[in-house]
Formats: sequence, C-alpha cells, structure tokens
Amino acid sequence: MLFKTVVTVLFVIGGLVAIAWVANWPFNTPREKDLTAEQRRIDAAHNRRHHRAAARVMLPFLAILFGITSAGIWSGPKSDPFAAVVMAACSLVCAGVFVALIKRGRRRQSSTRRRP
Repeated sequence: MLFKTVVTVLFVIGGLVAIAWVANWPFNTPREKDLTAEQRRIDAAHNRRHHRAAARVMLPFLAILFGITSAGIWSGPKSDPFAAVVMAACSLVCAGVFVALIKRGRRRQSSTRRRP
C-alpha cells in the first residue's frame, strides 16, 4: 500500500506541474523565442492573473479531495494509517497554501481612503 500511496502523491504532483506549465504558456517553450517584448509583457500579465485565479480554485478543491481520500483510506476495509496520514498532510499543505495566498492577496490591496 505504501507504493500505491507514493505513486498517487507523485501523480498528483506531476499533474499540478503540468497544470502550472500549461498556465505559464508560452514561456519555457520553443515559441518563447519568437515573442516580441510587448507580447512577453502582455502574456506575463495575463499569466499572473490566471495563476492566482487557478490557485484560488484548485487549492481548496484539492484540500477537500485529499481530506476525503484520507478519511476513506483510514476507515476502509484495507485501512493503511501511513497512507491516510500522507493524504491528510497533502490536504493540510493545500489548505495552508490557500490561506497564505488569500492573506497575501488581502495585504496587497490598497485602500483609497485612510482608516483612523
């Protein structure tokens, strides 16, 4: 069961890397050398907006998914405590990164009026 857990976690991490690579398009691809400076600036600004939006959607979803998987592994007929703890740790990491991302986003917003 340990092997299955490690493969599952590596598969999820590989999927997240693939999502990040696609979201970062066209950077780090052969097409990047054909871009003008203006196109690079526009694509970079576009990617930053979409990275934040994708992270705000995907991280809570993954945290819930890992949490449900952890509970299922822990209470299933072939329970594996180590695998359940690994999935719970993945859930906590996703939730923690999501909270940090939200707090950082709030801190960066500037207010037009002063608070007393």
